[in-house]
Amino acid sequence: IIKEGRPVLVGNNVPFETLKQCAEEKKASQIYQCEDLLGPEEEQIMIEGKETFEDYDAENSKISKAGLILLQFHLAEQTFETDKTLKIILPDTIDAGVKIRPPCRFEEMDIKVDEKNVRVILDVAHNPQAIDYLIAKLRANYPTANQRIVVGMSADKDLKYCTNILLDYVSDPSKLHLVEASHPRAASISSILEANPKLSDSHYEVPQADDLNKDGRDVSSVSTQVQKALKLATENNEMLVVCGSVFIMADARETLGIVEPRDSAVIAEVAGAGMRNSQENFSDSKKN
Repeated sequence: IIKEGRPVLVGNNVPFETLKQCAEEKKASQIYQCEDLLGPEEEQIMIEGKETFEDYDAENSKISKAGLILLQFHLAEQTFETDKTLKIILPDTIDAGVKIRPPCRFEEMDIKVDEKNVRVILDVAHNPQAIDYLIAKLRANYPTANQRIVVGMSADKDLKYCTNILLDYVSDPSKLHLVEASHPRAASISSILEANPKLSDSHYEVPQADDLNKDGRDVSSVSTQVQKALKLATENNEMLVVCGSVFIMADARETLGIVEPRDSAVIAEVAGAGMRNSQENFSDSKKN
């Protein structure tokens, strides 16, 4: 959104000249790139994999930092001829703030199991590009770690293509745990296996009729496999990666001991959600 008399900040991955022209047409006060506020970039942070990716987290942090500096310049101009006192955000505070990541976006944590810490990564990589990026980042950050993966998908995704990417990464199908969320848009275990029969040697539960909700989904699938994967990861000195649809994350986080607020049943019904798995309100408080 470009507004008259207001500065514009853009990242490096946009057509700068086009946006500059738009800013001029909208009579923006100025258009900036990050280096205008932060100085020359020392080195672009890249993630190497089958493809080379720019580290989007690093890029987003850089834009956020530049934005906060620009905002302070703007506020300083507004308060210069007034008796108001401008509260300055210290550079160390900005640096600490922009390092914070949203939940389930390569969210890293240690879970204690039988006095042993297991590194767990939660990431809502749910399409081929996102899964490729997740794997590239895992290779970059944990190049020697053995990994076990819990994955659940939405029904509208390319199930075979997505799971083949994961199979290529872990090599052994027994390192994969298949789950289905309770949400009606979640892919069922049977549909995942039908799309990719190579997953038949993975870990999964064949749901019983008593375990199914009104949408025909196994309500215990996620918690059962996360517990099983966590136990095996502990025994085999592995990391655990939970990825795929956002619909699996509420149950996965609860199983890992993360307590977070949820809408009441009344609000969920009014909103048309009807189930907690559709909610994306993640916090980071832990069970005692």
